[in-house]
Amino acid sequence: MCQFNFLVTKEKSSISEIKEIASEFGLNYAEYKLNTPNSNEIQTFLTTTKNCDCGSVLGKIYSDDYSEPDWKKEQKKLERKRFSKRRIELLLEQKRKEFTEKNSSELIAENKETEKWIEFLTDKRLKNKLNEIGILYHQFSGELQNERIKIEKGKTNSVENINIDFLKNIKDNELNWIKL
Repeated sequence: MCQFNFLVTKEKSSISEIKEIASEFGLNYAEYKLNTPNSNEIQTFLTTTKNCDCGSVLGKIYSDDYSEPDWKKEQKKLERKRFSKRRIELLLEQKRKEFTEKNSSELIAENKETEKWIEFLTDKRLKNKLNEIGILYHQFSGELQNERIKIEKGKTNSVENINIDFLKNIKDNELNWIKL
């Protein structure tokens, strides 16, 4: 599965002008017609500049690798392998260290991506072009063009309320409108 993030608009806008603003913040703004029931009411734009948006801060709280491992369970697995007590301690210590290092590098990446989103959404030029913009992500189970997406109604939020917790808590297929 791969995650793709989208920006969504209701109003027709100058795509090239918004693309220029988005690219300054490391976002793509490539129009992409999603296979959705309400596709004629909205315009959707892929934001990725890579192959996908896997590992994005959007919806991070719902990702499989977000939570801390169950260390007791890990210990029991190692005990079943009949490792010595000392070896189990060393392996668990190593796994904890790796988890902490991974989390700290992910936290840095999350903060950097959050900053990018906030700077883009608060850009005055964007506000002059649009009244609101939607943020949506989808976990694709197949190819982009073959996926049918049912967009869930999300919330409407003020751009002042956008922070890392907001971005992490967006649900898959939940369209969140941001009042600029």
